[in-house]
Amino acid sequence: PEPDPEPEEPEDPHAAIFEAARAGHHSQAAAMAAAWEQAALRAHGPDSAEAIHWVEVRADLARLAGEPDRSCSLWMVVASTRLMAGQRPEQTEVANAVDRAHHCWHLIDDPGTARELGLELAPLRQRVPGGKPGAVEDVQGRLNLLVGEAAQRRP
Repeated sequence: PEPDPEPEEPEDPHAAIFEAARAGHHSQAAAMAAAWEQAALRAHGPDSAEAIHWVEVRADLARLAGEPDRSCSLWMVVASTRLMAGQRPEQTEVANAVDRAHHCWHLIDDPGTARELGLELAPLRQRVPGGKPGAVEDVQGRLNLLVGEAAQRRP
């Protein structure tokens, strides 16, 4: 008898996901990534590299879809999950996630949304200052402006 054929490796889904995003099918791309994330969560757990990777993919997809608020929020989830899993604030993956959240936060036009996410980002940035000088001060400065503007609008 002939031996059983080797099982085929599943095709890498990243190409199809990002192709859908580049074609403007952002909802489809996000749904595909979310499905892979759920599979990784079931197979490996929430703190696993596999599950975290799919949150990173969803954050990139949100950025490509022109949704910096969602991207910022997802990058903060990545950083927080990595920290809770025991990674150090100075580790590249943690610092990169906070840097990306910070970058996306600056792209948010709505002051209320920026303020809300800034209140989450500020303590995370304090804990993970990153390698760029002035990053902590930048977040705190913009957040102070946003909070001040909100206070001026109140009757």
